[in-house]
Amino acid sequence: MAPKSLHQTSLVLVELGAAWPSALLTEAGICRVLAEAEGEGPLAFAARAEDFAVSAFPRGTEVTHALVACNQRADETAEAARRALAASLLARLAGQGTLVFAASDDASDRFRRRLFALVADFDKTGSGERRVRALFGEEGRRTASGPATSDGATLAKGIVSRVA
Repeated sequence: MAPKSLHQTSLVLVELGAAWPSALLTEAGICRVLAEAEGEGPLAFAARAEDFAVSAFPRGTEVTHALVACNQRADETAEAARRALAASLLARLAGQGTLVFAASDDASDRFRRRLFALVADFDKTGSGERRVRALFGEEGRRTASGPATSDGATLAKGIVSRVA
């Protein structure tokens, strides 16, 4: 097995009950994952994630890919927590790094609108390159998340369920 490269580093933050397409993560490099604990709450998770992002990799290592796997909470508290996560992750990303907010493709219209608004607020690079984006599963496929996945729920190809 080839050694992992510090040039490709991924940071995955998983909200409680969220799932994301495994294809978003590359095989090369180092990946660190932090999941929201049950009962922790979005704002507490955002604060813990900010601390984790600072200490997850060796000093001087920039994060090239950050992924926030979102559950489908669309309330003000969840949105404030995602904004805090975006601000701290963008400060930690390498110059060409990307930040992706991912959710299952069965997300509600309300949730999608709020997530797209969040992405638009943070994706103001002016260079034409999108550093921040939202991804909703694979078109036409449903993803499973939560405890049901350990009971034999079928997942779409390329989807790995992650349960916090």
